[in-house]
Amino acid sequence: MRTLTCPPGTEIIGTTLLAFSENLQSNDVKPIMERHGVVNLNPMGWYPAQMLLDALNDIAAHTNVSSNMVAIGMKIGEVVPVPPELGEKPTLEQVLMIWDDLYQGLHRNTDVGGITIEKVNDSYFKTSHTVVYPDDMSYGVLYGYARRFLPPGTSFTVFYEPDVTPRDRGGDGDATVISVKWE
Repeated sequence: MRTLTCPPGTEIIGTTLLAFSENLQSNDVKPIMERHGVVNLNPMGWYPAQMLLDALNDIAAHTNVSSNMVAIGMKIGEVVPVPPELGEKPTLEQVLMIWDDLYQGLHRNTDVGGITIEKVNDSYFKTSHTVVYPDDMSYGVLYGYARRFLPPGTSFTVFYEPDVTPRDRGGDGDATVISVKWE
């Protein structure tokens, strides 16, 4: 995994930080988050994003990196609030089309990259990520969104596009492309 950094002054809202210690891999992740001060935070408070990135870099130095990052991302996908104007049961397509807005709204003060969405067809979307976070975390968020916003029982697949090497796996492109398809 690449070393994660962000511009000085970048802040992240506490709501998202809760997912970093309360996820499927919390036994692995929580002690590292505690070492970096990413615990017992006010969900509505703003915190230095580099504190979180330092913790993620620390996680990357340990085992189960991919599993931990995906688990964190899945939890984020489960808890990120969506705008009320999307209604009580937004579709996955609706959420994907505002994913970058949601991502930007969780940060402030600097450029943290972004997410662009390409609708290939009604059940296939490609997402391109230039975010400051690990690729596997973005993968987990997309997986969490699919579980949360697709109708119950819908079969889906989240995958890295095979023709684009992810940035965290040595890709030299500007973005990592992660897709979701469902039936």
